[in-house]
Amino acid sequence: MAFQGYESGGEMHRVGLVGAAVIIVALVGASPAAAAPPDVDSSRLERLVTVDGITDHQRALQRIADRNGGTRATRTPGYTASAAYVKATLERAGYNVHYEMFNMPEWRENAAPVLRQVSPTGRTYVAGGAGDDDSPSVDIIAFEHTPTKALTNVKVVPTDDVVIPSPGGTTSGCELSDFPAATSGAVSLIQRGTCTFTQKLENAVQAGAIGVILFNEGDTAARSNALFRAAPFDYPLPAVASSFAVGQELYNAYKAGQNPTVDLATNGVDEQMLYPNVVAETKRGDANHMVLLGAHLDSVTAGPGINDDGSGTAFQLELAEQLAKVGTPRNKIRFLWFGGEEDGLVGSQYYAAHLSDREVARTDMMLDTDMIASPNFARLVYDGDGSTFGSENAGPEGSGTIERVLTGYWAKRGMVSEPIPFDGRSDYVGFINRGIPAGGVFAGAEALKTAEQVAKYGGVLGEQLDPCYHEDCDTYTTVTKQPPASTMETYAANPALAQQQANSLRGNALRSLHQFKNTLVHAVWYFACAKNAFPPKVNAADATKAATNHRFKHQGHERPGDR
Repeated sequence: MAFQGYESGGEMHRVGLVGAAVIIVALVGASPAAAAPPDVDSSRLERLVTVDGITDHQRALQRIADRNGGTRATRTPGYTASAAYVKATLERAGYNVHYEMFNMPEWRENAAPVLRQVSPTGRTYVAGGAGDDDSPSVDIIAFEHTPTKALTNVKVVPTDDVVIPSPGGTTSGCELSDFPAATSGAVSLIQRGTCTFTQKLENAVQAGAIGVILFNEGDTAARSNALFRAAPFDYPLPAVASSFAVGQELYNAYKAGQNPTVDLATNGVDEQMLYPNVVAETKRGDANHMVLLGAHLDSVTAGPGINDDGSGTAFQLELAEQLAKVGTPRNKIRFLWFGGEEDGLVGSQYYAAHLSDREVARTDMMLDTDMIASPNFARLVYDGDGSTFGSENAGPEGSGTIERVLTGYWAKRGMVSEPIPFDGRSDYVGFINRGIPAGGVFAGAEALKTAEQVAKYGGVLGEQLDPCYHEDCDTYTTVTKQPPASTMETYAANPALAQQQANSLRGNALRSLHQFKNTLVHAVWYFACAKNAFPPKVNAADATKAATNHRFKHQGHERPGDR
């Protein structure tokens, strides 16, 4: 799964494209759905879709990464080779396959940023670049994707909820209400904490700021230096990430009534760069009832991504191959492999935003297949109807049906599962924003396994659900055997215990694959067979009012400290 904006190791890239897209068609609950269609027998397809078939594709992805510097990240040859592999595999299976290009701009910084305190004390701060990330030697670094723009002698206005000294977890700039009226026409001073950098930056734009200084939180020594992080693509304001010391100095001057002013300039430009999503669909089936499956094809730069999301990628390939043998039942199935997920869900948001209104109207649902081979897994299902995490976190009408089919499959086999919220960290985001019902399963990433989860699923208490999440050890060996002891949380204090824990997870990722592939196969077959699984669609005007307009905190998977 992805970051979205990244705090270089995490903070999240965010693409504002879909948020600006006009939602024309949605599913609403005003018209009751027809009675739920009967369950289906998916056992034959479950037998045909095998773990061995999935891992064969994962092995191929590992070989691609090995030939391309150990990564399949979108901007690398490893991604291009992965896309070519997926396309060739599907063509051999008889599908019509094509690339749909998306734009993921590359930022070029032409000169170092400038931040100069004009009053109350004349001072020029030391500027750095991407290579100075988290260096104590510089005071400021421009955000990636900031424009070439200069401000002269502009007042600095902090958000209302800056906390110095910080206890950790400040919420500065996370809500539009954090920005006082005086922010309009000023440089906004924002403190790092809790929500993503991109959310803070976007709120500053909405508040009328003309520039941004986002300073490190200062709650620990490790969160004090200037950072290189990303703003949304085509961000309109000059914005820099500063050290805690810079932010504290300007904030103290403001609180003392000294009305600080600054000169602020950034010098960069976004250049268009196109990359492929891979799209294939069954030749037969009702095109007015399209079932979408989405995986992301890219990895992080740190590793080959054989679980994240080589597992979803490989599952979809194996399923497509086997479906080609048995044929499509009633509805058409479209398989999607997205790029740029680890850079902020770029490919999927671009794809969903560019669906025509007619295509949206013909789409029944989107099933997200992101990470199903976690070595310390839990059986997690997106809370489509908001019954656990509240209606504000629910998907569009019909998403609860997807959730019930997924959880019901496991429940009938005596296998418990647990809900997780739509938190904006995977490729369903763009489809939800278009009013398309969405759902999916998730084997887990950086969260630590709880005692309750150990009781339900086995595994190791206090270790990450995927110990190799976003690491170079997210490999074919880890998926088919076990994670290395060195990646366990206990390793530094007790290497012997860490080795025992790693040994206990041997083969566990394959068990995860087996359990997850069956429920996904069943769900795909169910919705491909169903005639009236979802409420009827309504006219565009009513749909626009009814569509769920989500504002996600995160957009892509990030690590705990990446905000």
